Amino acid sequence: MLDLIKTLINDYISELNKGIAIESEVIYGENKIEYALSNDDYMASISVLSDYTYDFFVVEIMSDRTFMIKTKQFDNLDALITEIKSSILSFSEIK
Repeated sequence: MLDLIKTLINDYISELNKGIAIESEVIYGENKIEYALSNDDYMASISVLSDYTYDFFVVEIMSDRTFMIKTKQFDNLDALITEIKSSILSFSEIK
């Protein structure tokens, strides 16, 4: 499942083509995947656990001010994927 999430995130960021850079990407076996993303003056963190728990937050780099933060647990992969895409799109539109 985490390999699918990895492919989805990488492909979606490429599709958007809005200047999001993947700063790091780490998979912890079959338990967790984490991403650090950047876009101009902002950083985002995405964490996904194998039980469909999702954590996302965005901070402004210079001020450390938090813009978005959410932690959710989903019942199915489709809902999780929808939330990931929505979060990445929101992050790409921060100015």
